[in-house]
Amino acid sequence: MADTNQGTEAGGARFWQRRRFWMGGGILAGLAALAAVTPRVWARGVAEHAFGGHARHAFGAQILKDPAAAKEHAGMAVEWALRGVNATEEQKQQAKRVTDRLIDQLGPMVGKHREHHEAMVRELAKPEIDRQALERIRQEEIALADEASKLAVASIADLGDVLTPEQRGDLIAFAHRFHGEGPTQ
Repeated sequence: MADTNQGTEAGGARFWQRRRFWMGGGILAGLAALAAVTPRVWARGVAEHAFGGHARHAFGAQILKDPAAAKEHAGMAVEWALRGVNATEEQKQQAKRVTDRLIDQLGPMVGKHREHHEAMVRELAKPEIDRQALERIRQEEIALADEASKLAVASIADLGDVLTPEQRGDLIAFAHRFHGEGPTQ
């Protein structure tokens, strides 16, 4: 019985360590304005949209219509977050280059996501449902989301490289306070 409890306690500790790790990554993702892009563009299922969902993809639309405005939007988010960790001007410029590059990379993906959505709507509007076509679109959308996720993680790492370990720790602590969470260990 004691072994089971120890295993559970160790497993629980590992869970919270992983949670803190991913939450820290999420904070840096927010710096890249991924919080604005990823949930709105990929996290909602295509089927929801196909059946009349009215979710707005404001940031995704901004990337397509006005990439410069999207870069400015992301830049302001980075500036605001980095101000709280006393980042240097050089660090802010490096972070801006990371977010600008990410927006350039995500632009075509946002367009492809919209194409998938339109294809799904067309398929569902046909008199007969073609399950194979729907599955193909689903697989393409999953591959697109995987590619976007890889870009996001690479950008998170690039943003992390811009900051010192102390600044990353300060940023994580700030995000915990901002979200009303307790301190990390």
